[in-house]
Amino acid sequence: MIERRILDFEKASIYLDKLFKKFDKTNMISNDISCDILWKDKGSMFGILVCLDKDGNEKILKAFSASINSSYIIHGYVPPLFDVSKFNEIVDKYDYQIKELTKKISNDSNNLDLINKRKDISNKALVETQDLYNFYDINHNIVKLSSIKNEKYVPTGLGDCCAPKLLNYAFKNNLHPISLAEGFYGKATFEKQHLKYYPPCEEKCSIILPYMLKLDIIYVDKYICVINKQSNITTIPGKKEELKDYITSRLKKLFPQSIEQSSTHRLDMDTSGLLVLAFDKVSHRNLSIQFQNREIEKHYIALLRGVVKENEGKIDLPIRLDVNNRPYQIVDFEKGKKAITYFKRLNVEKNKKTKELATRILFIPQTGRTHQLRVHSAKKLFPIIGDRLYGERKYNEKRMLLHASSLKFKHPVTQENMEFYSNPDF
Repeated sequence: MIERRILDFEKASIYLDKLFKKFDKTNMISNDISCDILWKDKGSMFGILVCLDKDGNEKILKAFSASINSSYIIHGYVPPLFDVSKFNEIVDKYDYQIKELTKKISNDSNNLDLINKRKDISNKALVETQDLYNFYDINHNIVKLSSIKNEKYVPTGLGDCCAPKLLNYAFKNNLHPISLAEGFYGKATFEKQHLKYYPPCEEKCSIILPYMLKLDIIYVDKYICVINKQSNITTIPGKKEELKDYITSRLKKLFPQSIEQSSTHRLDMDTSGLLVLAFDKVSHRNLSIQFQNREIEKHYIALLRGVVKENEGKIDLPIRLDVNNRPYQIVDFEKGKKAITYFKRLNVEKNKKTKELATRILFIPQTGRTHQLRVHSAKKLFPIIGDRLYGERKYNEKRMLLHASSLKFKHPVTQENMEFYSNPDF
């Protein structure tokens, strides 16, 4: 699995290297904070974001993760995603209570009432502090952390990493990000080493960054971008007014250098998962030829509405468009185009929404016809759960449970073997 990169790395890494050399020379993080603090307990992550202002002038932003020497605001570094004075008020409000309970528990370690009371107070403090967090996205809209909390588990410290801080400041101040690098300085931890560079973390950044960038970027370089597409958005422009927001337009906004038609393949609006897009025409043509020649390997995971008995199999059904019922595809042995799908049964489980038995299937398409997996699944196995065209979407089902889980291809320029994986959220 290739390390996650959300922006170009090279330019920002040069500035981050200069920052670390300055630390070495001066032993100062800022005018009044010594680097000694980074060696007493543990070091810290630092980040550099290179941006362009509206006139095309380069701006360099700096950030550190969480706090340093109990300070969230240090001169020369971007601020956190919350109001520090209000944050401190909440901490002061609960800190005394938690410390007093901890003292009592140390003398009565089996007292469950005290343990549960401390846990409840700690949770209240966490909820109140998290409610202070808000950030700007690429469209300059303010997004509250609470809107993410309604959808996903929120780990402690979400939004405290360098990347969210840097992007928030950039978007708030109408700066366009072009390069990002993060690295660790100071006493090593179990996970981080001194002077080593790291990509945005999976535990926290992978949750918040898609909300900020409007794209869940898995990898990017000068030539290509691999994203993890969410469900309910099209890859390319749609005819209806509500389909004016699409993946390639979001990519163009974040990467203005990209060609207009950057998609090298498509995923249905209701399908989530891995997409590779190209920034230039040469890379686009190369990848398109790889798809055309069936040199790119794609795997999908789906949850089907029923119990599949076979462990594995092959589906060979030709497909064509039903011209009287667009975009519906039908099986036609005379006029249909060749379509082949291999499948493997992964598991039989209960559908979390309906509590019905369902089958988790790995699909390996050998061809790339429109709606191929959906048609083949409905005709030979069972409809995919949530498929509005070839099955049904019940009232408590928000999406179709089909996800492009792996993608393997040759890099269009370097010819390196590229492999990406993405677990579905169902």
